[in-house]
Amino acid sequence: MMPGRRFSRLIGTDGAAIAIALLLVGALFAVTVPEFAAVGNLRYFVAEEVPILVITAAIALTIIVGGIDLSVGAVLGLSAGVSLWTSMSGLGPVPSVLAGVGTGALFGVVNGLIIVGLRLNDFIVTLGTLNVAAGLLVVLTGRIQLTGTDDDAYVAIARTPLLGVTTGILIAAAVAVLMHLLLRYTTFGRRVRATGLGVEPARVAGIDTGRVKFLCYVVSGSLAGLGGVLLASRLNSVQAAMTSGYELTAVAAAVLGGVSLAGGRGGIWQAVLGALFLATLRQGFRLLGVDPMIFAMITGLCIIVGVVADRSLRDLANRLTLRDTRRSIGVAQ
Repeated sequence: MMPGRRFSRLIGTDGAAIAIALLLVGALFAVTVPEFAAVGNLRYFVAEEVPILVITAAIALTIIVGGIDLSVGAVLGLSAGVSLWTSMSGLGPVPSVLAGVGTGALFGVVNGLIIVGLRLNDFIVTLGTLNVAAGLLVVLTGRIQLTGTDDDAYVAIARTPLLGVTTGILIAAAVAVLMHLLLRYTTFGRRVRATGLGVEPARVAGIDTGRVKFLCYVVSGSLAGLGGVLLASRLNSVQAAMTSGYELTAVAAAVLGGVSLAGGRGGIWQAVLGALFLATLRQGFRLLGVDPMIFAMITGLCIIVGVVADRSLRDLANRLTLRDTRRSIGVAQ
């Protein structure tokens, strides 16, 4: 294989741009801020980002299917509150986990039924359920002080050290792997991509696009519920508005990871890399003492640069491939 073609394949690979950016930024902070690369510090900041990693996988799925789920952040917060309240009521870790995941799944079902059944816009519907979930959390925390549970088994769900990291990090990694396998190697995953690329062509091909989209929202809600359980377990307290803005961070991470807002293109692991990139920036700037508002602006710029870079790299890869193909034809002739 010609060098140019190998290079074009490398830069044209989904996730290549964000992977390179993550490595460069990580190396830069490791050099400029020595404490950044400390093992304990790395473990802490990754554990802090576990809920974002989980809902990034969720929102990437709904974007790839051709929709979007803006409710994941608020649903994550409400699920955290419901799960912690269940544990504080003395019902044990299993019912508490089921309560949190079930809360998220319920919102996923509601989103799916309204969007698919009534054929309403995904953005508007999930924006509405975002506010419903946020309001319910305000009501819940206003009536009950969710300041912690005495159930050590519940707290251990996300905090237990294992294989050099915490169980929360391992659960988030497992979610990313399972979602990647689901999207990449199953019939359902192929139907998700086909639906995202075009509903009508997918229907002509015999795909029940409504069912596929509905299931994506149920999965998204369930993952938001799981993220809420992990958040409540790690912090052992829940406050109103504590997850405000999580959904926008997840969308930004997915876009940085190359997930197309038009649907049909992108992958879970690339989106998770985008979330890790934003987490790395946040932690590095925090250690440097950068104002959080400055970080917010830089995050916005990173999204724009990420989208432009992704498109530019793909165009370059296509040009290099075309050039090498023409050369090969010329040699053959």
